[in-house]
Amino acid sequence: MGLFEKKYCDICGEKIGLLGNRKLEDGNICSKCAGKLSPFFSGRKHATLDEIKEQLAYREQNREQLNGFNPTVTYGHRTKVYIDSQNACFVVSKKNNYREENADIIGFAQVTGANYNVEEHRSEIYHKNAEGRSVSYNPPRYEYSYEFKITITVNSPYFNEITFELSDNRPTSRYEESYHRFEQEANELINAVRGMGMPQPMGYQQLGYQQPMGYPQQQGYQQPMGYPQQQGYQQPMGYPQQQGYQQPMGYPQQQGYQQPMGYPQQQGYQQPMQGYPQQQGYQQPMQGYPQQQGYQQPMNQPQAGALQWVCACGCTNSGRFCEACGAQRNR
Repeated sequence: MGLFEKKYCDICGEKIGLLGNRKLEDGNICSKCAGKLSPFFSGRKHATLDEIKEQLAYREQNREQLNGFNPTVTYGHRTKVYIDSQNACFVVSKKNNYREENADIIGFAQVTGANYNVEEHRSEIYHKNAEGRSVSYNPPRYEYSYEFKITITVNSPYFNEITFELSDNRPTSRYEESYHRFEQEANELINAVRGMGMPQPMGYQQLGYQQPMGYPQQQGYQQPMGYPQQQGYQQPMGYPQQQGYQQPMGYPQQQGYQQPMGYPQQQGYQQPMQGYPQQQGYQQPMQGYPQQQGYQQPMNQPQAGALQWVCACGCTNSGRFCEACGAQRNR
């Protein structure tokens, strides 16, 4: 077969122009037929003719189904994501007319993952020196821009990943209002394509869907406060006692509970200092209590068994000298 021998499309049979050939693993198709394939399909060179025919049949069915596609919310700017919450599906299109592009309809159940990342781009800023040459600042200065990229992974026989830029005008600082606006839009978009927060048709199973508060109980769902008791739920204060619950102060005694001051004595409780009967191991306070074993008598307290005497100045003392006037006791 010669280098410049004419080729014909194995799909439509039309003659392929000089630069219009698109090779397959076992054949050739023209650029017009190749343009009918999914824009997210990237394995054409390794695809067989039968696989391409199968995909083109799917694309024709997709075109017909788009007639019943009714988006309820739209995200994105240059590339847009149209959400049909009633039919639990969405399309991603770079054109304003997604029907003209024949955008692939993707069900929420096909989504296996969705996330976004922010890529920081920087370029150095220069200035002119005395000789008119562009030189770096010392230290170098940079200007920044931030690109928000969305990645959606799907379970499809023809493609498994959709990646596009969410932002149109890239923010130049993480503190700009537009930066936070793109953050919020990215999170809302991710929740939307996963079916989170969208009306769910009856009997429609979501893959990895997190149940919102107030819906019927799902496996692994954390019960909100005030709802009927669930296994592993931590009971709020003031509710009936649950296993492992720590009793608040003033409630009947629980095992391991530390008794507050002023309550009847519990095992291991340390007696408060004022006015309570003596407990085992209790150290007697210093003022006005009878002598205990090992207790050191405070200074200026009457010594047990000491003889008291009255000084001429009228002061009663137990020591050798008067505490008021310093006179020595006479015996």
